[in-house]
Amino acid sequence: MDITIRALLFDNSLISFALGFIMLLFSFFHKRYRGFILISLAYLCLSISFLLSASRSFLPEYSIIASKTLGLASLILMKIGIERFRQIPHKLIKLSLLLLCAIFASSYFFTFITPDTLALEISFSVLISLQLALCIWATLRKTKKLKNYQYMLVFAGMLLVLALSAKIFAMMKYQDFQTTLTYWIHMLTYSFALIASSFAFIWGSVERAEIEKDNQTAKLEQNYHFMDAFLDAIPLPVFYKDKKLRYRNINQAFSEIMGIPKDQILGKTTTEVVPKKIAELIKNHDIAMLETGQKQEYETAFPFSDGLHHEIEVKKSPFIDSSGKIAGIAGAFIDITERKIYEAKIKHLALHDQVTGLPNRNMFYAQLKKSIAMAKRNKYTLALLYIDLDGFKSVNDDFGHDAGDTLLRTIGKRLSTAVRESDTACRIGGDEFTVLIEMYNDPSDVIIVAEKIRTGLAEPATCESHPCRTSASIGIALYPQDAESSRDLVKAADKAMYSAKQQGKNKICFYNNKI
Repeated sequence: MDITIRALLFDNSLISFALGFIMLLFSFFHKRYRGFILISLAYLCLSISFLLSASRSFLPEYSIIASKTLGLASLILMKIGIERFRQIPHKLIKLSLLLLCAIFASSYFFTFITPDTLALEISFSVLISLQLALCIWATLRKTKKLKNYQYMLVFAGMLLVLALSAKIFAMMKYQDFQTTLTYWIHMLTYSFALIASSFAFIWGSVERAEIEKDNQTAKLEQNYHFMDAFLDAIPLPVFYKDKKLRYRNINQAFSEIMGIPKDQILGKTTTEVVPKKIAELIKNHDIAMLETGQKQEYETAFPFSDGLHHEIEVKKSPFIDSSGKIAGIAGAFIDITERKIYEAKIKHLALHDQVTGLPNRNMFYAQLKKSIAMAKRNKYTLALLYIDLDGFKSVNDDFGHDAGDTLLRTIGKRLSTAVRESDTACRIGGDEFTVLIEMYNDPSDVIIVAEKIRTGLAEPATCESHPCRTSASIGIALYPQDAESSRDLVKAADKAMYSAKQQGKNKICFYNNKI
């Protein structure tokens, strides 16, 4: 190989190495690794390719294949690096790189057939210039307003044109006497202009990346301020926890309910800001969500800043990051204490008598069916007392319904006092009451309870400042002796009650088949 052409190839190798090394330094110093490293590796591959081409007379023949392979690899790395640098795949970049690959491959092909060193050198020069031009174009495209970095990139492009022009001019005009001083001045101009162009390109690229980073940071800060204001405007307590279950963001409502300033909650776990008992429950729910990724919705009691435990409904969802992994937990809760109170009141009204406060007909039949089922399973007996007040109608007629309600409330209190805690006293309508006695040893025990009820209800009472008196006729039916179903047992006790009335009222009567 001619010593001058070898010198030119070594020159191109050093230039490519300088470009790659400079870009590596910039990427590490400025901590901008996205795309820069791949582009610098492309230049380093091209540098080795030039070096192998220059040294092929001293190396085996397969070094030529390695040289061509590294040259093509530089194009591929350049393409990937540019797309990663901008994170915008572009068809023109791909087409340009395909064209460069074709030029590069064809130049090697014709070199094998006709070793034209001038054509080979020109192809190398055009190739490296087009690569840098492509980088400059990829960085400049889609810009609307000129800034400092754009002037720097334009300057890089001008230097690139100068470098390429100087080299091509020198190679075309001085190809027969390439050892002259004028020729090497043009070559040095090419080298320095190309390296300066690469400096300008990297400087402008880094400055653009810094500007884009600052713009993104400003947008993120604006979004954070907006999100904080938006969360504080929400009246419901809202929170966000990371994977370590530490609070990373809460709104003002959450801070007020906890009674703790926001800055004293952020960065802490639930166990550090709420009582241990409820904190363990919340922690278990959080761990389960991080493991399963399932949304959660549950109710629990939570201590508020007023010192009371409120009933709350908690709703939580896993926060999924851009990689598709669970990065934390976002949630909110609603104070449902009033709703629970209303639900309890509605349930109480549905199952209790509004006048006496005793269980009503609905609850009586539900309890009776349940008690019969338990008695049947455990093989014990039940006693049902059916009570009807004697003379209650005259109290309503003589003193009015208010006096009658007062008497009913008195009867309800006396009935609750007379029965055992295990027994159930109910008002099933009007002046009719029932008492369900469970697990007694002997019918005589039932008589004792019934007698206590009869004497207690027969005592005088005051109804709206009017003295009034009533008594009770009590019918008793036993399970399973008298009936095996709830309906039949009530009918049997009702018949026994009417039998007690027929015997003169204020009596106790057991059911039998003759009634």
